[in-house]
Amino acid sequence: MRRTLAASLGTAVALAGLASFAPAGHAAEGGKGRRIHIVWPGHSIQKAVDRARPGDVIRLKAGAYDGGVLVRKRLTIQGDGDRTVLHPGRKDRCAKAGAAGMGICVVGRPKHLVRGVSILNLTVRGFKESGVYGMYTDRLTVERVLATRNGAYGITEFHSTRGRFVKNRAIDNSVEAGLYVGDIEDARGTVVAYNHASGNALGLLIRHARSVAVWKNHLVGNCVGAALVNDDQKGGQGEARLWMNKVWKNNRSCPQHEEVPPLGGTGILVFGGDHNGIEKNAVLGNRGTLPYSGGIVLFPSPKGQPARHNLVKRNLAKGNAPFDLVDKSGSRTNRFVDNRCRTSNPRGLC
Repeated sequence: MRRTLAASLGTAVALAGLASFAPAGHAAEGGKGRRIHIVWPGHSIQKAVDRARPGDVIRLKAGAYDGGVLVRKRLTIQGDGDRTVLHPGRKDRCAKAGAAGMGICVVGRPKHLVRGVSILNLTVRGFKESGVYGMYTDRLTVERVLATRNGAYGITEFHSTRGRFVKNRAIDNSVEAGLYVGDIEDARGTVVAYNHASGNALGLLIRHARSVAVWKNHLVGNCVGAALVNDDQKGGQGEARLWMNKVWKNNRSCPQHEEVPPLGGTGILVFGGDHNGIEKNAVLGNRGTLPYSGGIVLFPSPKGQPARHNLVKRNLAKGNAPFDLVDKSGSRTNRFVDNRCRTSNPRGLC
């Protein structure tokens, strides 16, 4: 759970009729055979999940609920905005699936993915590990979720495909990433868009994953805005596209944590990845003193795999220190094209 950068960086659903007046646990018909289960504050989300049929909707009213909710079938869990808050409770059902400490965990198996789960319009706060956790999922949607003050990650998917993380806020999620996609050779176009991530170690981490689309996110005030990391597993990291993101002032200082080295002052870091596209981003004011601090920075992986065949094009990168653009990738195959910047290492990238 806590393998972030690996060793050595080194040097919405509307209710109809009388449904909204249903008592806790009541299932109202929602059309097309879908039922809507109303859960009121203080009642068990898990009981509603267990009772629901695939395709049903769990509708949470505003208020506080126990988290540790385990989902293993196609469902929609929808809250009433920030006022619907999941916090650690007395029972952690996620622990039964080997995912203790999560707010909501969607857990499948390698050849039996959990498909089509949607988690919408709620808050997950204060969990030991992650707010929302996906493992072996397909088409997991997390939208308009506030994940805050969790001990490791905010919103994650591991070994998962075709995810959709949209319009979420991942704030102050301690020692790991606000948003995470990883451990899948082909994420099959997982989308990360219109999110806000601040106060995390990393705003966005894509580690050991290929085929991820990232656009129009605000990655502000983390230790690192976005990191694309090849941790030297088979398949590496690559074929992600980052465009039109705002990556500003990621100048927090994060001390070394387990195998993760100190972090701070980096906008976008490509760490041994290949065939990534970084285009039309605003990367401003990311300032630090570490070897990998700066605006857009390319480094080899821990075992020396070069960052190669990456395209850095038409970005606005200014006010970063020590440099706006850094290519210490170990490869001459990366291209820097039409970027607006003032400083680079080596010279001539601007």
